[in-house]
Amino acid sequence: MRLQDLVKSSTILDFNYLYQDKELAQQIQTRLSALGLLSGKADGAYGPHTQTALYRFTQSFKLPSMLTPEVVKALIEAKSIPSALPLPGIDLIKQFEGCYLNAYPDPLSGGKPITIGWGCTRKQDGGEWKLGDRISQQEADELLIQQLEQDYLPHLQQIPCWHELNVNQQGALLSFAYNLGAQFYGSPNFTSITNMLRTRDWSRAREIFAKYCNPGSNVESGLRRRRKTEAELFLKPI
Repeated sequence: MRLQDLVKSSTILDFNYLYQDKELAQQIQTRLSALGLLSGKADGAYGPHTQTALYRFTQSFKLPSMLTPEVVKALIEAKSIPSALPLPGIDLIKQFEGCYLNAYPDPLSGGKPITIGWGCTRKQDGGEWKLGDRISQQEADELLIQQLEQDYLPHLQQIPCWHELNVNQQGALLSFAYNLGAQFYGSPNFTSITNMLRTRDWSRAREIFAKYCNPGSNVESGLRRRRKTEAELFLKPI
């Protein structure tokens, strides 16, 4: 079956249909590769990488996880992905960061960087916040997305296995990076999680995430809860 044939029909297929239709799977892989969601050769094998990429495509466009005419048409016509940000990670960040519409001093320094919204330290134009500044909830949400796309996602995409991870695994790492630094991978203080990602040994995920909670500090209990939630998200199947 061809993608164009599905657009013209009223047929709705489960993604698992691609296990038996190598030609259709290969066409879909080609489109996913063109959108930057899949790397490697389009071989028609509907494996876990293709499954994850196709799921991410439908999530990005808020489409059903089925091969409907609407989904196939979008796959054929799409020029880019609206946002490559893993949505579960954004939800987790919001759960732990808290949102403040009035600018406030950095909790650690007691001064700069002045922070606002979901922990954002820069305006959309790159300028600094001042105490007394105030934003709307919509502006806070937009700032968070902009900061994640500009300052965090590019570094995370450099992790060698990033595009092999499912949206929940990426989301857990996005939250981890937002809390502890966008360039954690390969850094001296992050040997354990770097090795886990290099070896792809997910069996130690709970143990590894739990290492990063600043033991003995006044934020330890909160960070333990956050690391536990990130680990659970990382291990949650899609």
